[in-house]
Amino acid sequence: MAVVSDLRVLLRLRNFRRLLAVRLLSQSADGVFQVALAAHVVFSPEKQASAGAIASAMAVLLLPYSLIGPFAGVLLDRWPRRQVFLYGNLLRAALACCTALLVLGSAPDWLFYTSALCVTAVNRFVLAGLSAALPRVVDNDRLVLANSISPTAGTLAATAGGGLAFAVRLLVADSDAVVVLLGAALYLTSALASLTLATGLLGPDRDGHRIGLREALAATVRGLSDG
Repeated sequence: MAVVSDLRVLLRLRNFRRLLAVRLLSQSADGVFQVALAAHVVFSPEKQASAGAIASAMAVLLLPYSLIGPFAGVLLDRWPRRQVFLYGNLLRAALACCTALLVLGSAPDWLFYTSALCVTAVNRFVLAGLSAALPRVVDNDRLVLANSISPTAGTLAATAGGGLAFAVRLLVADSDAVVVLLGAALYLTSALASLTLATGLLGPDRDGHRIGLREALAATVRGLSDG
């Protein structure tokens, strides 16, 4: 198959393999966390989910894409991307552990949703950083190929993570908290995988002509308002 041969070519590049490992682990954790969130809100018998609860769960998953996504690029042009992967995944692991404790402690719904929203919000920076870092690990001739294969592989990893979450819940422990902790473990593994990449490898470049952060954020807000 052409896809397999193309992937084989890319996997010869050491730094691409390492960046892909960060993506696969991170997005598989996303899949686990999303299934745990859905199971806790929608399928838990004691929760008796209402339409409002289901809408809240969807907002937790989708709001970061609309509200935080436009600002991710501005900040990623100023933050070392390797560190974004490291600290972003460490933060998500910690927040996922907090979410698991909230599940076990029967915390108020608003507190649970806030914790889950923070996990998915950080995800926007990690995913945007993974795409922005690709040109640093792949030459120009293979960049289009990498841009098509890498996100597809990440989506498959998220699907596999969701399947793993279902399997753990059905076969190992009938507990949403255990599934959330599995996601936390995968986030932690992704953070450790990012340490295999050199700190300055993924950029960004130092650009003396770049506009200030405040001006860039203001321009993004104006763009959102116009949109």
